[in-house]
Amino acid sequence: MTAMESWARASAGLLAAAVLLAIGPPLAYALADSDGLLAAVWNLLRTFTIVTNLLFGLTFCWIAWRGTRRVSAMIVGGAVLGMILVGVVYNTLLHALPHQTLWDALGDYTHHLVAPIAALLWRAAFAHHGQLRWPMPLVWMCYPLAYCVYIFLRVELTPTASGINSGYPYFFMDVDALGWQSVALNIVGIGAGFALTGVAMVACDKWLG
Repeated sequence: MTAMESWARASAGLLAAAVLLAIGPPLAYALADSDGLLAAVWNLLRTFTIVTNLLFGLTFCWIAWRGTRRVSAMIVGGAVLGMILVGVVYNTLLHALPHQTLWDALGDYTHHLVAPIAALLWRAAFAHHGQLRWPMPLVWMCYPLAYCVYIFLRVELTPTASGINSGYPYFFMDVDALGWQSVALNIVGIGAGFALTGVAMVACDKWLG
């Protein structure tokens, strides 16, 4: 194993640990508002931030364990792109949300600021460049669109009951408040932004390669 590969795996492990441990504060709040651990986890899995950080953390755990060449470039690129979207959406639309404690703020900033920047820097420094392909952004775009479908189904199928939060996690997805036309435009905009950012990532990858 080369020194560069060792650094790549070690830093991937640290980054994975950071994003997974940062789930602790929101999980604690969810436990306080839910009827048990399963309900708390179900509540957490409403948010794009938690779902994306969880997938990113698991992907980078796999990199730390198996090495950079054992994980598909498309999967790594999609994980990093998802983190970029988390950072952009939060810091442009949701950054004014209050924090109840310092621990809460630490977890929030880890997920929404530190991890997206670190993920981008990790990819620039350690990824094997030149492996991304132009059709990949269309595949990556399916992720936020699938998340939206998941939320709409979840709202429709989850009964409103104690310990179960069945509402929309973000105001720009709230069909009841905005109507389907406005929500659809918001989703199209997010999907297009995701795809265009993916195109930029592929272009940078080819240049670096």
